[in-house]
Amino acid sequence: MSKTKLLFRRVPTLAALFGETITFQSLSTVLSVCFVRQLKETMPLDTARASFTGKFYACINGMAGILQFMVLPLARKYVEPKWMYRLMPSLLLPWLLYLALESTSSLWIHAAAYFSLKTMDYSLRNLVSEMVYQPLDYESRYLGKEVIGVIGNRFGKSGMSMILSLITAQFPGVGVIQLSQLSVFVASIWTSCSLLLSRNVVSNQEAERKVKERQQRQKEN
Repeated sequence: MSKTKLLFRRVPTLAALFGETITFQSLSTVLSVCFVRQLKETMPLDTARASFTGKFYACINGMAGILQFMVLPLARKYVEPKWMYRLMPSLLLPWLLYLALESTSSLWIHAAAYFSLKTMDYSLRNLVSEMVYQPLDYESRYLGKEVIGVIGNRFGKSGMSMILSLITAQFPGVGVIQLSQLSVFVASIWTSCSLLLSRNVVSNQEAERKVKERQQRQKEN
């Protein structure tokens, strides 16, 4: 644990990425609960929900696959990580604000918000995260990545699940509208973490220079 703390202090990019990961997974958990609740209210029959859910996740996987294997590899050299971390919240926040301000929830708006988040997570966010690790040193790329991938992801999901359980236990009347409003609050924290991370991420040109220097040192050793 002390080794991880020293690593995060030495490499601020890892600390910022850790915060972004926790807040993103927290937001994902809230939106998942909102989507499932709205789906149950809109489609009381289990068969209808199962059919809709199957098609919905198939569309997510299909779109993420197209972006991950066909679009993003071609655009990778033009994708600057810092701008992507600033762009991603803007792709999601309009949906969340609409849900929070709208008095009547719509399944299709909830589905669109959750679809945007999961597609972005499976494709763009994964690519940009790998680009962030690329110019870092060996310890950051392996120990730091493992800590963020395991602890950050799980803590974000499990921590928010516990918070939601406590909220619903203390306030049984909490519904989809209130959870949608909570999602805006969590999304604002995620946006702040993304902006902070974007300021700690180097450009593609700088990343390539650092990778070449690292490879040169390895050859010399």
